[in-house]
Amino acid sequence: MADFTFMHPLWFTALIPLIIVLPWLKGKAQHSGLIAPHLAQKLGLTQQQPKTWPMVLLALGWLIAVVAMAGPSWQKVKLPAYSLSGARVLVMNMSQSMYATDIKPNRLTQERFKALDMLPSWKEGSTGLVVFSGDGYEVSPLTTDSSTLRNLIPSLSPDVMPIAGNNAAAGIAEAIRLLKQAGHNTGDIILMTDGMTKTVAKQALTDLKGTHYRVSILAMGTVEGAPIQLPDGSLLSENGTPVISKININTLMSITDRTGGILQMAQTTDNDVNAIANFTAKPLDNGKKGHEKELQERLNGGFWLIIPLLLLALLGFRRGIVLAAMFVLLPIDHAQASPWTNTNRQAYETFTDGNYKQAAQDFTSPQWKGIAEYKAQQYEQAIKTLKPLQDPISQYNLGNAYAQKGDYKQAAATYEKLLKQHPEFTDAKKNLAIVQQAETTAEK
Repeated sequence: MADFTFMHPLWFTALIPLIIVLPWLKGKAQHSGLIAPHLAQKLGLTQQQPKTWPMVLLALGWLIAVVAMAGPSWQKVKLPAYSLSGARVLVMNMSQSMYATDIKPNRLTQERFKALDMLPSWKEGSTGLVVFSGDGYEVSPLTTDSSTLRNLIPSLSPDVMPIAGNNAAAGIAEAIRLLKQAGHNTGDIILMTDGMTKTVAKQALTDLKGTHYRVSILAMGTVEGAPIQLPDGSLLSENGTPVISKININTLMSITDRTGGILQMAQTTDNDVNAIANFTAKPLDNGKKGHEKELQERLNGGFWLIIPLLLLALLGFRRGIVLAAMFVLLPIDHAQASPWTNTNRQAYETFTDGNYKQAAQDFTSPQWKGIAEYKAQQYEQAIKTLKPLQDPISQYNLGNAYAQKGDYKQAAATYEKLLKQHPEFTDAKKNLAIVQQAETTAEK
């Protein structure tokens, strides 16, 4: 009971009317006889003493109701909340070897197509874009607005790169810098490349050492390789001999195996894209489940006091109307039969099974209903459900729903309102910075 507290202590001010009403009722009861006391004395009649039990029951019932409304709490319940802080960086190869034609029409064209195909799957967290040739370059900072990246990718080519070369380690290093600059200690790096030398792979592993970034690779090319046909139609040659660009699978696997990522060879189907996109769709969050966190919310135990109130009500209706009047005049708000009904238990089991749409329909608890709708990506409906709720977790998830919907302005306003009331809410601060950055990017 050391953790006992009242969630709504201001309700104790409702005892003030009781303090005023009781003396008035007592005085009225003493003067409510049919015969005046001095006449009764002259006539030799005994005046019946006024009954005090109605006032005692009224005071007791009123006190219990006020305590129930004040929200006595000695337990906490865990509710999931969602962080937008997960991140990934897409790293694309813009070296001349991407003009090789072992993938039709060439590696570069397919690289851009497959990058565009991955974007719709990355709905959670933020995504950045880096390109590399002889060095690595930031194209876009981390953003939740996939349309920004969608507009940039088609114009990328080796022709716009200032330094020629094929240094995938430089691209990975730039991705690491981008993640660290945004304050992310974990995240995914998705590398699209046609291979790397052992020296470059060694340098990349050195840069990744001591970090918690997971590198997945989509290999754009084949082990057999092909000549590199430049945009002017000529073949890239060295000492008069056409250069044949081949993929060394072993060097690529050394990166994915060491960091926990996956390696996919480019295919004519979407299987390669789907595998990478699904693997990186849930941003890393310090080894936890995706971006899901659990925040504690106090459980209001006031509903237990409904039982003695009902007993007093039965007694009041049997003996008189004093307690009946009390139950009519005194508001009892949000009475619940139990903290977790059977319906919500079944909905929770559905939720944990991953059937979020069905759980959203089954939950009667608005907090959990909004959480299930959010997980089901029904962001518009989640906003409607969570908006009336004023507890910090629901307001936090409301801001996340606005952000996922793309309404960064409203998301920022929700986080700011929450932080005014709960300045210690660090996750809200981080998400506020993310949506403000996304809003700035979208306005450019």
